[in-house]
Amino acid sequence: MPVLLIIAFLLFGATSLLSIRQLQGNARVINYAGLVRGATQRLIKQELNHVENDALIAYLDTLLNDLQHGGGDYHLTRLHSTAFQSHILTMQEHWTQMKQEIQSVRSGASPQQLYVLSESYFKLADETVSYAENYTESKVQSAIYWLLGLDFVLVLSVIVFWIFQRIQKSMYFALQAAESASREKSEFLSRMSHEIRTPMNGIIGMTEIAKRSVQNPEKTLDYLNKISVSSEYLLSLINDILDMSRIESGKITLSALPFSMEDFRSSLYIMFQQRAEEAGIRFTVEISPAMPRVLIGDELRLRQIIVNITSNALKFTPEGGVVSVLIQKGDTESELVPVNFIIEDTGIGMTEEFMQRMFEPFEQADSSTARKYGGSGLGLSISYNLIKLMNGTIALESAPGKGSRFTVSLALPLSHEACPPPKTNLLSQETAPSQSGLHILLAEDNEINWEIANTLLEIMGYTSEHAWNGREAVTLYTNAPDGHFDLILMDVMMPEMDGLEACRTIRSCRRPGCDTIPIIGLSANVFEQDVKLALDSGMSDYLPKPFDIHQLETIISRLF
Repeated sequence: MPVLLIIAFLLFGATSLLSIRQLQGNARVINYAGLVRGATQRLIKQELNHVENDALIAYLDTLLNDLQHGGGDYHLTRLHSTAFQSHILTMQEHWTQMKQEIQSVRSGASPQQLYVLSESYFKLADETVSYAENYTESKVQSAIYWLLGLDFVLVLSVIVFWIFQRIQKSMYFALQAAESASREKSEFLSRMSHEIRTPMNGIIGMTEIAKRSVQNPEKTLDYLNKISVSSEYLLSLINDILDMSRIESGKITLSALPFSMEDFRSSLYIMFQQRAEEAGIRFTVEISPAMPRVLIGDELRLRQIIVNITSNALKFTPEGGVVSVLIQKGDTESELVPVNFIIEDTGIGMTEEFMQRMFEPFEQADSSTARKYGGSGLGLSISYNLIKLMNGTIALESAPGKGSRFTVSLALPLSHEACPPPKTNLLSQETAPSQSGLHILLAEDNEINWEIANTLLEIMGYTSEHAWNGREAVTLYTNAPDGHFDLILMDVMMPEMDGLEACRTIRSCRRPGCDTIPIIGLSANVFEQDVKLALDSGMSDYLPKPFDIHQLETIISRLF
């Protein structure tokens, strides 16, 4: 672009200079063409009065020659006009005749013929000057058009250069952002490698130790508990990554179901109370008396928001500190109930600079924070985006060494339904009689996953038959007596026939109960479109792997 600007400027300058010089030359030609007429008229008068002027004749010879060919002592421009050149040639012919007639007059001949020739010559000279003027005027117009065109090119070049600069600046900032994002993601992957390998090391190591300690049940149980803790932490990391991916792609949708605020408070306290005690932190969860008992919203996502913030508060609060959660009703009166969740701690606090970027993905105060406290750096970003999806706000007050105070403000519809029943645990011997003794068709192609699921079903008091793929599951179901199976647990990804096709085949097999038998999908694919595909294929519900036994209990309770 700078080269284009320079070229346009040079062309503009060169064209302007050449045009000026050409117009100056044309003006001199017009001027000297006019002098030819005047000088010839003076010569004729002198000759008629018998005054000889050979010097003037020589001057006119030179001038006519220079007008035709250009150059000469007067540095005249040769006009490339056919009409002008034609008239100059004709003038030279007439001039030759006039010079002969002048010699005749000087010898005593009558001046009448010289007078007639001069009048014709003067008329021819006037026409020649006129042709020179017309030619010059056309050149002036041409120069104007050229200069206007170059002006346009120059202006256009400036505009293009300005646009190019803006694009270049935008590309520069985009490159900087991309490089920054690349660095952040590289740092994130490095942290994730450490974070994932840490629980994996615990799982693998404790599994190996447990295998060598089977003779000591107490130690084995302790090792298994530690494996469970590491597994839950690993799963939470994976869920955070998947949640962030769904949020960035806009594939998160919120449910709107009644839930108990007291149950919400109680579950939050139970979740963190033991962890707080072990860390020597005083932990409280309170709810204001004015808070309605039942509201409508996405309890799971709401819990995820508060759990992420509360988990951070506990993580960054030293021993002897305090972490409190207060759920209170706001003052605004409207159709929606204003709810404030206030999470306050006496932890290490945050700098003003970090608070400006803390809700960005993968952000942590610095690398030492990641090394010391761990975590993916996604929790607050996920919470922030979920709050925005709920049309809520989040406010923060913090300072280094003075703790932090988060305030999450939401407006939730009031439910006029009765309080939802408390969740039950089928493993606590409270299984309803209608759920005991269920016979389940378990379709699972992975042997370890089958063993895990089969064992859990046995613990829950159920019996099962195993199918290694979808086709085998269809065969077992269609060949069994009516009512033989009470429930089907169907893995989605299987060889020969996947779980979705197997479900559609069972639903359309035209035998009693095929359209009503509960079919629960099992899959490690937990994106919304995966769940939708499963439900569209005829599945009654969907359970993500690795599945939580309590989730399975809840689904079975709902289906029976």
